[in-house]
Amino acid sequence: MASDPLRDDHITDTMLSGTTYERVRYERHSYFRQTVPRTLALQSAFLGLLAILLPMYGLFPESVGQFLPAADPEIASPKVVLLGVFGGLLEALGATLLVGAAAYRVRLAPLTEAQAHAVLDVEDFARYVGLGTGGLAILLTVCLFAIGLGGEGTVASYIATAGANPYAPSGYGLSVGTVSLAGFVASVLVFYAGSYFAVRIALERIRQRGTDV
Repeated sequence: MASDPLRDDHITDTMLSGTTYERVRYERHSYFRQTVPRTLALQSAFLGLLAILLPMYGLFPESVGQFLPAADPEIASPKVVLLGVFGGLLEALGATLLVGAAAYRVRLAPLTEAQAHAVLDVEDFARYVGLGTGGLAILLTVCLFAIGLGGEGTVASYIATAGANPYAPSGYGLSVGTVSLAGFVASVLVFYAGSYFAVRIALERIRQRGTDV
């Protein structure tokens, strides 16, 4: 497979004239190579998926009601919502770590090679926790909610196959409405954090290159 000349030129330019952080980032191997602002934008999208659980629950056919803890999503607390909470907490943890790493990077720029490795260690961990584990948990939650949209037959078939009702009462009192609202608020906060650091990092990069001239 042929490589992209423009991408190769960008990487070469970064290696030769970029900051220590950028050089070390390109030298490291990672399955998640997004920048911090890009990663925060993706995490914001995952958290936003939690917000659609409320309208999805409200669209469940009446025939599914026999499998639900309550018809009102502001009261209902099905087990499956706990999976979404788990994913949301991991996304929040990952986003917090990324914001901390970005703040550290901007505040102490230019970083030494040891500092760059330390920051990237935190970023890699945050990406695996957030985009990896947290994102998967949220996607599974949305998929399980989507089963309910298929009606009684689809839900009954799933229960017969899985051996458990994902909409059974959780016993924790976390309603679908509460989780959806929390997901929406967190999504907005993470999005603005990503936008803020996109500007700060870009300005810092320009300042550093101006200093080197």
